[in-house]
Amino acid sequence: MSKTIEERSLETWFMEFEVVCRRCQSKWQPPIARFVNAGTDPDARLGILLGTMHRSYCPACKLKQLIDTTFEYYEPEQNIVIQVRPEWEFKAGGGEDYYLKRFEDLIIKYSKTDVRVDVVFGMNELIHKYLGGDEAIASAQEEWNQRREQARKQHEERTLAREAFEAEQPEGAADDESGTTA
Repeated sequence: MSKTIEERSLETWFMEFEVVCRRCQSKWQPPIARFVNAGTDPDARLGILLGTMHRSYCPACKLKQLIDTTFEYYEPEQNIVIQVRPEWEFKAGGGEDYYLKRFEDLIIKYSKTDVRVDVVFGMNELIHKYLGGDEAIASAQEEWNQRREQARKQHEERTLAREAFEAEQPEGAADDESGTTA
């Protein structure tokens, strides 16, 4: 069954974005989320709460850089599309009038899709207005720590299993070109 235009408009999609390192002037193109569907890509919500989304490291000097760009976030549980704009735009762009213009543009863009819309300026406003605030950040950090611990345990188990397998192999078995042992 094919998806409607409205359904396709709510799918996560990325684009490459050229970044220039402010320290060493190296250029690279990390993928950047332009539209995030939190229902189909729940790790994006985690990335927002942990402050890792839209961050990249310079491949030359390893400087961590924020890629401060506009994107849209769809929260299916609340049936809302939220346009997240850089925080500095609100102050630099005319305050409330600038917000109302962005909001009007978003209403028009999604007028044929059954969703509510809003505009926020910065990840912090998104987090505190729609994602649960400091409590959600703490919960995301706890989830991340649990994932890391689980990954560490799995790595240890694989390492122990590999070491046990290697210890069971007779000496010289790995050197035998025919694949058989004497």
